[in-house]
Amino acid sequence: MAAQTEREAVLGHTNHWFRHSEWSVEKFGHDLLAPALAAAGLVEPLATDETGEEYMRSRKAWGQRLNRIFNGTAPFPLEWKAVWLQCLPEEYARAALRDCLALFDVPNLRVPSFSPAPLPSVPSRFGELMQEFGQFVAASTPAHNGRYDRSDDPVEVDRMLKEGTDAVLAMISELMAIAAGTGRSLPALQMLVGVPVPHE
Repeated sequence: MAAQTEREAVLGHTNHWFRHSEWSVEKFGHDLLAPALAAAGLVEPLATDETGEEYMRSRKAWGQRLNRIFNGTAPFPLEWKAVWLQCLPEEYARAALRDCLALFDVPNLRVPSFSPAPLPSVPSRFGELMQEFGQFVAASTPAHNGRYDRSDDPVEVDRMLKEGTDAVLAMISELMAIAAGTGRSLPALQMLVGVPVPHE
């Protein structure tokens, strides 16, 4: 089920990461989130000279604080969102951000950084593009009979449309990265997305 709020998107992907790693709410809260929030000036810094007992107390307190957010008994602080996403592994952060943007009908385009001087390099995410395309192919049940019509299952059609859109956005992001990194012009892409793509 798609997230209905940014809170659901961020917490859902965080929970998914917890289920597939050795990380827990307590460990995430104390070891990653609290220091990052403190560095951003959003919470008081943790004590740097904690004893073992103080560490366990502080870790438990952060676990309880986050559990209240996960359980819905405390609100998710909106000002924490960007810092929280930066604490997640990249694949989970990207998925959560994509879901947050989708709530506002904003395309999830990865626009390379622009600078007056040519960029030395731009990261490739070709593997991510192939994964998105694979998910589109996996969702292509409505195409199996060679046509689309009103008898196609609406749930399957919606899934195919969503996965297709994600694949197109990943392709546009990769084309922008190629153009920015190599200095090659791609006028058709600039016309399509309305964003100038830097070139030599």
